[in-house]
Amino acid sequence: MWIAVEDRIGRKYGIELKAIYAGRLRPQQLLMSGDVPIVVATGSGALTSHVLGSKDQVIVAINMTKVGGGIFARSEIRSGEDLRGKTIGVSRAGSISEIILRYVLRAKLGLQPDRDVKLLVVGDPAVGLQALERGIVDATPLTMPLPLMAGKMGFRELVNYDALGITFPANTVTTSRQTIGKRPELIDSFLKTLIEGIYVFKTDKPKSIAIMKKNLLGASDEVLEETYKYTTAVLEQQPYPSIDVIRSGLEILSLQYPQAKQTDPNPLVDASFVKRIDQSGFIAALYKK
Repeated sequence: MWIAVEDRIGRKYGIELKAIYAGRLRPQQLLMSGDVPIVVATGSGALTSHVLGSKDQVIVAINMTKVGGGIFARSEIRSGEDLRGKTIGVSRAGSISEIILRYVLRAKLGLQPDRDVKLLVVGDPAVGLQALERGIVDATPLTMPLPLMAGKMGFRELVNYDALGITFPANTVTTSRQTIGKRPELIDSFLKTLIEGIYVFKTDKPKSIAIMKKNLLGASDEVLEETYKYTTAVLEQQPYPSIDVIRSGLEILSLQYPQAKQTDPNPLVDASFVKRIDQSGFIAALYKK
């Protein structure tokens, strides 16, 4: 997304992109208020809203299905059982960080959140790492590039999410049914812009790392290198919004919202835009350059 904005790729497809950071708001709040027509974010907000009965959000692309990172803890904590009675720092309620953490604690480590471990809201993952460093929390979930930093600081990787095989709509393009109905050409242009941004990221390493360095303030060259290597491997060249990935997300959510097991994933997904773009030869042509 940073590349698409910085290189003004959207101008080729008739749009001028401006990225707005949601900050303390949920990205979906900006979407549903009409302040923005499209959000690029984790699928956690759209899935949760869908499960709770709000059916107006639609995921039109999934760029990443790997969560990345894991749970990092003080070095003396060596197992999941060692977390019992401890405090874990989390970002805001309903975030992908909290959803995956609760799932892993219950389904993989046999720990009941809020009973066996205390969850303390500390803010963004970067703040969670600071809280871990200062001894405010005993553990915290971290996503790239923070795991690399945590390892260098001496903290233990207690759980690796990718090693557990967790599949989740980790990075999505979400819009509203109203936008799809009234401005389908905008969705098409935006997805072409984003897909070309992905192409540039995967094929122009120097430019990608330079733009990452600009946005990931304070990241070392080694961290940028490893982050680029990981992200290139997991970023989808053809970002179809897979129903199977949505089902996996609903399964993870079902530990918090039992009704997620009976929730139909199909109304949440519209794969027609990516399908048309792909079948037109647009994506194949990019990679033949």
